[in-house]
Amino acid sequence: MMIYVAFFLIFVGVTFALHQVYSVHYAINFEDEEERPERVNQALTTLCDAAEECRDGRPSAGFEQAVARIFGGGVDPRLVLAALAPGRRKAFAEPLLRRRGRIDTRGELTVAHLPGWKTRPPRRYRRGPMLVLVMACSLLALFWGGMSIFTAAYPVAVPALAWANNLAVLTALVYASALLAFAVSKLDLYLHDLQQIGRLNRRLHEAPRA
Repeated sequence: MMIYVAFFLIFVGVTFALHQVYSVHYAINFEDEEERPERVNQALTTLCDAAEECRDGRPSAGFEQAVARIFGGGVDPRLVLAALAPGRRKAFAEPLLRRRGRIDTRGELTVAHLPGWKTRPPRRYRRGPMLVLVMACSLLALFWGGMSIFTAAYPVAVPALAWANNLAVLTALVYASALLAFAVSKLDLYLHDLQQIGRLNRRLHEAPRA
């Protein structure tokens, strides 16, 4: 009975790992209201409705109040309004809303990562290596899952690789790989969001000089 439980757990772990590849791909290439957190959808709807009152790229009083309610007093309403421009909402508005509560535009734009730890957003962030790492971790989880099936039928005879015959060890490796893929995918989204917020802020302040 325990062997079936172990294989079920391995199946769940491998599925979770492979889902990280799908999740990252979907987040990059598609805009889906159902995939966004409900709090982001509600805030985005509120801001879009309030933005209809704005004229000539200037925040209206109602829009400033909406920004203050959603972001607090530390975010420039002009930054939020710029993020809501047509064609920019996925690239800029969603990152802003996902990281609200961490952003402060009073003076120099900073992002609070942890209590007492604030930095400027990264000017450049290369997603490629992180996305490759997500895929590698997911495939590694798949490899460990396949190894569990293989060694159940053909145990490894090499003493140094005897651990490969232990389902508990392989299950732990599957979940370690899956959790690493999950952590890397979340870190990738976080760093990408910060880069986008920084890009938007630079565009906003460079526009008058263009």
